[in-house]
Amino acid sequence: MKPDYLAKLNLWFLEEMAAVKAEGATDKDFEDPAVADLALRKVFEEHFDEIEADGDLADEAFAAVSDKTLPLDLRKLALQAQDQGNLKIGHYLGLIADYREAKGV
Repeated sequence: MKPDYLAKLNLWFLEEMAAVKAEGATDKDFEDPAVADLALRKVFEEHFDEIEADGDLADEAFAAVSDKTLPLDLRKLALQAQDQGNLKIGHYLGLIADYREAKGV
């Protein structure tokens, strides 16, 4: 994934976290992989027009939220995000990968 795409997804994810926290969620709630996965899906829905307008971003965003994305591929995205600095999305992609692996996805 291109660095600017990860940074954009990270920013949107942080905005989504802030919105959910404003409704009463805590950081601990986001440690639940299902909540993190839902937040990523919501990012995709809320920014669909912008994502759709950029085919490369669409491919990358879909890979991050697709149920069909293998845990190994999510971990690769997570490592890329972590290598780029303090991108929280990397941590959450790793959680989602663990969650999907445990579910046998």
